Order: sequence, then C-alpha cells, then structure tokens
Amino acid sequence: MHARRPARPVLTAAALAATATLLGLASPASRAQAAGDKPEKISLCHSHEEAYPWLILGKPGYSVLMMQAVEKQLGVPVKLLPMPWKQCLAEVKSGAVDGAINASWAADRAEYAVYPVKLDGEADATKRMYRATYALYRLKGSGLGFDGQKLVGAEGALIGAPTGYSVVGQLTKLGAKVDDSANATGEILKRLVAGKYAAVALQTTEADDTLHDVADIRAKVERVSPPLAEKPYFTVFSKAFYGKHQLTAKELWRLEGKTRESAEFKAQVAHLVKAVD
Repeated sequence: MHARRPARPVLTAAALAATATLLGLASPASRAQAAGDKPEKISLCHSHEEAYPWLILGKPGYSVLMMQAVEKQLGVPVKLLPMPWKQCLAEVKSGAVDGAINASWAADRAEYAVYPVKLDGEADATKRMYRATYALYRLKGSGLGFDGQKLVGAEGALIGAPTGYSVVGQLTKLGAKVDDSANATGEILKRLVAGKYAAVALQTTEADDTLHDVADIRAKVERVSPPLAEKPYFTVFSKAFYGKHQLTAKELWRLEGKTRESAEFKAQVAHLVKAVD
C-alpha cells in the first residue's frame, strides 16, 4: 500500500496576506494594514482663506475633492481643518495635527514637516496635489518687474505677499522688502491699489480669479511676466505622525498621484481648472 499524502493546509485570507507581506509582495495599503500601521483617522489642516480653485468657501474646491477621493481609496477618515496658514504650520510642527494640505516645498518647513521625496532627497513632484504659478502684480504703468533672474526697479519698494507663503522667502532672497501681514488675495490686491505696496506676489489662479470678479481692481492692476516661480504643492505630515504611520503616509501620497492622473478626477474638477497638473 502507498502511504497516504498528508492533507494540504488551508490558508486563510489573513494568512495569505501575512505571507505576502513577509515576501514583500503585498500592496502598500495591505502592508500598512497588516503591520497595524493605519491610524483611526488623519487630521490635515489648510488655510481658512479662499484660494480659488484649490479652496472655495461654501463648497468643495479642487483640494477638498481630491482628499475626498483619496479618503475613499485609503480607507481611513480624513478630517480637514481650516485655520490661518501660520497656525496650520505651527500645529504641524507641534504635532497637534497630523499634517497639512496645499503646502509647497520650503527649506524651513522641511525641518519639521515630512514631504514625499525621491532617492536624492528632493521633493517628489509625482506625488503632488497640483502645480501652481506665482507672479508679481503691479499697478499699470509701473516700472517694477522681474526679468526671470532678478527684480527690476524694486530698490526700496515694499512688496506684499500672503502670510506664511513660501514665496516670501524667494522675494527675500531676491533682496526685496516684504510685508506678509495679510492672508486674503483680495485684501492684498486692495492694498496694492491703495498704494501700500509697489507690487504684490500672488498665485496666479487666485489673483486672476479676483481680477476677473472685481472690475475696479482689474482696471488698475496687471500681471508681470515672466512668472516668479512654478511650484508643486503637497500633503505634508508631522514628524510624529510619519514616525508612527509611515506606510499610510506613503500610500496617501501614492493615491494623490494616482487620483490626479485619473480620468474620473479630471472630469470631476473640469469646472474648476482647464487642465489638471
């Protein structure tokens, strides 16, 4: 008689997932779940000011729509907390919130906030939420400008910029005197028209939207070419959150890149932006 073969063990779904994790075959999401990495929720702050089309008062803008789509795929509740931008960054630094959305890269922020990065340590723009352009705006007839390398006709001039935005550091490096005491794009443009500033540095999507809506300002103000900068914007995490939930953070960044490139999301935000980038 032949010896009977022993019965093959039946592997449960949990056992298969654990085996895949050990072999490095599981997706980032399943690895995070198997490792107990997933938090109960993620709290992300952002500016409380309207910043069209990214943040719109009273209805979801581009950024909120993206985070809603990512939340569904991630399987973790994402709580968005509007507050003054400087406060938002301070709470990321202290760990009072898990992170922030709509954050461009800045060296001082990278000391306390974790960005998605490539192997060379540079911010990984493929994991961005979107790109945005900064430009100077001046009164029509003004000689103040930017030649792509340096400011022109800006000696002794005061330039306005939004509170806590990374463009403040860029202007300072260019030798400009900067005032960032105002948050809202509309208020900053009003100060320009009133003569408080010689020019202002603003995101073009936000500033152009305001100029489109406010004829009195549009009649007096023009955008300077070339732009000051084009920057990718990210979700960043506090070091405390990233230390505990690194896999979840990486999966959220991956899903933001996937969502941004998806035809479904592009159709969803088509009424807000001409092209998703």
